[in-house]
Amino acid sequence: MINPETVEVDREVKAAYVRYAKSVVAETIDVWEEGTVAADVDAAGNVLGIEVLGFDDETLSHARVFAQEHDLAFPPRIEAPA
Repeated sequence: MINPETVEVDREVKAAYVRYAKSVVAETIDVWEEGTVAADVDAAGNVLGIEVLGFDDETLSHARVFAQEHDLAFPPRIEAPA
């Protein structure tokens, strides 16, 4: 399982980006609900990062399932910092 390199959280817009690798993004694919969860992939189809818009349980659940399907570790908790 690949662990994230970084996790960036923007509490103003309730968004997070979980980065697994730095490389050229070839495509951003919608994972769930038109970009609420999206993944950046390289030309070979490797997941570089997962973007999450919203910190509700359902949105995070879809992000976790996608990560697990791609052998990626997803942070157990993502929320807006205090």
